[in-house]
Amino acid sequence: MSSPRQLSATDVLFIAGENDRVYHHTAGLVMLDTSAKPQFDFEYFRRHTSERMDLIPHFRWKLQEVPLSLDLPYWVEDENFSYDNHFKRIAVPQPGDREALAEVASYIFSRHLDRSRPLWEMWYIEGLEGGRVAILQKLHHCMMDGQGMQKVGELLSDFSPRGKKPKIESNIAREKPGAVPDQRQLSANALRHWLQLPLAASRSAIDILGPQLRDRLRGAEKASTSKPDLSIASFNADISGDRGFVFGTMPLADIKRIKDAFGATVNDVVLALVAGTLRNYLLQRGELPENALRCAIAVSLRTEEDAELSNRVTNTAVTLATDIDDAVERLRAISAGAAPAKQRARSGGKGIVEVIQILPPVLLSALVNFVSADQGVRMIGANLVISNVRGSPRPMYLAGARLECMYPISILTPGMGLNITCVSYCDGVDFGFSLAPELFDQPWDLVDGLFETLDEYLGLIPGKNSKAGKRRASAVKKATGRKRVKKVKKAPVKKQAGKAVADRRRTRVGEKFTS
Repeated sequence: MSSPRQLSATDVLFIAGENDRVYHHTAGLVMLDTSAKPQFDFEYFRRHTSERMDLIPHFRWKLQEVPLSLDLPYWVEDENFSYDNHFKRIAVPQPGDREALAEVASYIFSRHLDRSRPLWEMWYIEGLEGGRVAILQKLHHCMMDGQGMQKVGELLSDFSPRGKKPKIESNIAREKPGAVPDQRQLSANALRHWLQLPLAASRSAIDILGPQLRDRLRGAEKASTSKPDLSIASFNADISGDRGFVFGTMPLADIKRIKDAFGATVNDVVLALVAGTLRNYLLQRGELPENALRCAIAVSLRTEEDAELSNRVTNTAVTLATDIDDAVERLRAISAGAAPAKQRARSGGKGIVEVIQILPPVLLSALVNFVSADQGVRMIGANLVISNVRGSPRPMYLAGARLECMYPISILTPGMGLNITCVSYCDGVDFGFSLAPELFDQPWDLVDGLFETLDEYLGLIPGKNSKAGKRRASAVKKATGRKRVKKVKKAPVKKQAGKAVADRRRTRVGEKFTS
């Protein structure tokens, strides 16, 4: 008989950090091209997907909570499992454009998953322009991280329209949730963990304070620069239980051109694009803080051989250099700060997140509910969260329908009204902006601003970029037959920026929705 299987300490924040305003599930909004599958409907999709899910035991696990949240819950088999509780369908209001789709996705996301059942839902969304279909996959973060979710997406899909059932790795197919723990086991484990708490807290304090003390001994100047000042942005405020969501897709080739031109990484460029977008958005509203905004980024701890469906991720904070006016210098500052921060995280550097992970769920819940918005931001040392997940470079098909793009919807924490997550897929990078709607007056301006910042960087690359931009705009106009929409005046940027931004946006997004 198998022994009980308890969640790991890295999952405690996802379990105990939820309340009526905070959700710790993530979601992926997938756009499908069903034109080659006339029989594609809700029942066809459900039948195909459930057959694939039968191969992955994790989808039938649920949580066994510990009374009073004195300890982490356990994974157990759902004896009453039924796909009827997890597959759902909904239609968007007319005209079925991107705004209507975003509204429906936000509504679905703003509801807790039922903890008495396996923590996932699959929503079939119809009524989109041109008869298109979208799928929203909703999954609790305690089950797996972004890379794990990406792997599940590949197991549920195919790399050809006529795919066969995939071969599931043995370590996934043979996973078992564990035996249902009895009251004696629950009490004994909880007591042991509480008795270990003082020692664990002492070790965490040493791990965090030790490097700082060493820096002080090496020199006051080095120590004084170890923790940058953090300003509170307008979106660092109390959040409600409502969620907003906007999205857009960028050409991966353009991001790589910027990477190559300025000697950065793809992740550096993503951070710089977000930095420029937020700088212009806040400048336009007279809300740009004096000190640079900082973001928390996820750092994967997975190896190439790590195929488990779990959480293998930590976090670190890096600068967005929004106090620097020059775009190239801003990118260089981001690049210079990101590399050592990620190295420290991978080498075992610890911060507030690692301290939180030693707390029992009941104490962590109290902390989350007690800490104010600005205190939460300062504890984490960042104004927002930005994640960059590497997706498939090959086209994928779900029940024979081609996946066009996959927009991530992620978690907002108290005091952080913005989370930006992107997934690379084929020749594009799909961005999802999860936000507190009460803190953003024009959220789609963030998507527009992202493309304007991209155009600014492309215009700064040495060469004949203006001619290339005109060729792109001409090709898009010929393909779509659409004119550029008159744009709201933004914060000043370089002259080279902005020429083809609206047209390029329609290359990837406008072909799916009418702006």
